[in-house]
Amino acid sequence: MGEIGAAKRTKVHSLIDKVYSRTNLRMAWEKVKANQGAGGIDKVSIAAFDEVAEEELERLYKELKENTYKSLPVRRVYIPKRGKPGEERPLGIPAIRDRICQQALKNRLEPIFEPEFNDCSFGYRPGRSPHDAMRKIWLEIMAGYHWILDADLKDYFGSVPHEKLIDMVAEKVSDGRVLELIRQMLKAGYVEKGKRLPTPKGTPQGGVISPLLSNIYLTPFDNEMTNRGYRLTRFADDWTVLCRTKAEAYSALKDAKRILEGLGLKLHPEKTRITHVKWGFEFLGYKIKQGKGLKLPEDKIKSQPNKLDIYAVPAAKSIKRFMDQIRAKTKRRIPLTLKEIIDEINPIIRGWGNYYRKAHIRKLFNRLDRWIIRRLWSHQLKRWRNTGWRRYPTKHLYGYYKLVNLVHLIPSLC
Repeated sequence: MGEIGAAKRTKVHSLIDKVYSRTNLRMAWEKVKANQGAGGIDKVSIAAFDEVAEEELERLYKELKENTYKSLPVRRVYIPKRGKPGEERPLGIPAIRDRICQQALKNRLEPIFEPEFNDCSFGYRPGRSPHDAMRKIWLEIMAGYHWILDADLKDYFGSVPHEKLIDMVAEKVSDGRVLELIRQMLKAGYVEKGKRLPTPKGTPQGGVISPLLSNIYLTPFDNEMTNRGYRLTRFADDWTVLCRTKAEAYSALKDAKRILEGLGLKLHPEKTRITHVKWGFEFLGYKIKQGKGLKLPEDKIKSQPNKLDIYAVPAAKSIKRFMDQIRAKTKRRIPLTLKEIIDEINPIIRGWGNYYRKAHIRKLFNRLDRWIIRRLWSHQLKRWRNTGWRRYPTKHLYGYYKLVNLVHLIPSLC
């Protein structure tokens, strides 16, 4: 036990040289390039940076080595909040070279902090996914944890105190230049409507390193909640606690509120509630509820019998968002060929379908498949009621044009 404890207290003293190594910077650039994305306030795109990548990486190497690197402020844009019509959330887009620097830093920090993270945390961690989080919740419900603390943090990414976060990083990393680099990234500020504004607190959504820093900051919350015996499941700032009784759920709410206040964070009073699985709750885009759900024939069932009649389906707002995306790509006035339209919507269908394909979605996927085909017929013939089924038979759309079929994505039906 002594050796394990000593290992956990070990600090990394010299890290900056590993951050700015040419090999690490090149790896960081390849990652940023693969992720694509828009440029920052300097208006340099991925394609433009690619043309001078070697020179820019060498310049970044020298600036980091000589301690002359300065982060540019991020470009602030607003994007619609998922499932919240009329609401927007701010997104900070760093310049390409700043994204490379953040990725290079993440490459070196992640292996240090990953062993410290709690098993209840699933967001933006290597080898972990939303489906792993959902599997944990599913097993807990089956084990009798039917009361749910369904919580929401109020402006988490805009509330994190910088110095408290840096102190948490300093518990494992004592390299002052690395800590100063993180401070510089956090305090770079943002540009909105031509004005440069400060960021006295928070971690900008859109930054490469923000998810890692967020996991570092919320780890004390994870640890204290799980040490108290609560069944916490967290994905970034989205989390829930499953309990055996209503009283336990209220106790979890009280403890969570106290722990978060100690971190300078608050629960959203209007979006935090205690519910029961028979009434249902939403998490990571799924609606989980006790009820009849989908009844498959016995020969199609490949898992253990679901005696509690628990089912998971895509949340209504997720279905709406998917349909809105398809609708926007298949407007009648869009001057594209049928093949071009299908090439545009296939990644959307495949991505959404693969995310939900293990839920109770056979009827829903059937309905959406038929709706997508009607959208394509309407686009080609410029009217909703048409003879598209003659001109473009379903079999032809799936065969010749390679339209992705949602139902065929369901594992049990392949």
